[in-house]
Amino acid sequence: MEIRKLKPEENVYRKLMGSICFVGNPPEDGYAWLENPQDHTQDYDIAWGAFNETGQLVSGMVVYPAQLLINDTPTKAGLIGYVTTLPEARNSSSVRKIFEKVMINMYEDGVVYSLLYPFSYKFYRKFGYEHAYLRNRATFPISELSHYPYPDGVKAHGKDGPWADFAKVYEVFSKGKTLAMVRGEKQWQNMLNRDPHKNREFTYIHYNTQSQPDSYILYNYKRNNKNSNTLQIHELAWTSKAGLEAMLGFIHGMRSEYAEVSWVFPSSVDVHGIVGEAWSVEIARDTMIMNRTVNIPAALDLLKPPSAAGSVTIKVTDKFVETNTGTYKVTWEAGSLNAEKANGTPDMEVNVETLVQLTTGYLTPAQALYRQDVVIHSKMQELTALFPIQEHYLIEGF
Repeated sequence: MEIRKLKPEENVYRKLMGSICFVGNPPEDGYAWLENPQDHTQDYDIAWGAFNETGQLVSGMVVYPAQLLINDTPTKAGLIGYVTTLPEARNSSSVRKIFEKVMINMYEDGVVYSLLYPFSYKFYRKFGYEHAYLRNRATFPISELSHYPYPDGVKAHGKDGPWADFAKVYEVFSKGKTLAMVRGEKQWQNMLNRDPHKNREFTYIHYNTQSQPDSYILYNYKRNNKNSNTLQIHELAWTSKAGLEAMLGFIHGMRSEYAEVSWVFPSSVDVHGIVGEAWSVEIARDTMIMNRTVNIPAALDLLKPPSAAGSVTIKVTDKFVETNTGTYKVTWEAGSLNAEKANGTPDMEVNVETLVQLTTGYLTPAQALYRQDVVIHSKMQELTALFPIQEHYLIEGF
């Protein structure tokens, strides 16, 4: 079996695999794609494939390049998507073989973390990925926002309109939010390419009395199972309390069309304190993204140094990328931190799956103790200071 990146003319076969492997809406006429493969080369340069002995593409994967905020530092990430294997090639270990090449490629390319949306958590744990994000969703009657007045300064945004003011709000909003995507012009153009006349996707931005953008909302229409309409927020971002309250007042202004609101909200927000009646709020925590540490020393170097000087030694086991297995010493003092492979007795033993949860603030060491792979021998206080809980935020699909 040959594992390599795709050639432009091969990308059409990767797309055709999707019509077989992904169950959903009926596909387009894939046979027509074969007549003009040059029109279907998008993402071929970041796509990997497994080819059988006859040269047929039987499995594929796309690794989207991205930058995510880790402790407010833009950090290189590889986002895994479009993982497909033809039914007749199942159990051939083709995905495993692709991952083996992709992991090496990502490491050499400076990638620190790799994320994916799994179809099965058990399946991707075989490659060192672990659950690393719970997305908070609140649903409540729109009438519970009646105490927020309708604001001045709200403007509709057309799908071809400017994006810079949205970026200004997001830059403030995303601070302190681990995993938040670093968005450039291309990302913003994709985010804001929304058309209410075609897709019922609505985009508004609010300007304060100084004509500065301080909040925006991207929302969709959804028919709910109560035979009424839901205002489904795709993203609500703000730079200040006043900006948030302005947008909450704007949402309440939609009460003639919508009965309820569905909002993916940051964990730092107390939704029960925002609405009029706390009993009216339904909270769901959706399991979402899996993450993996590709470069362990780089991930450890990104940690914020605790206020008091110290050091810990951590033994990490990586069953998929054996070169990652080893003992790492993390030392910090006076606002600086350093991590490197070293010898010595470990204060903590973990596998690579738990390590990504610790370095991204998904778990504290005390919570990690409930996992079967974790043993803490000493320095619990230092480990707790080094691995605090963090706020997470990521809404992009890939």
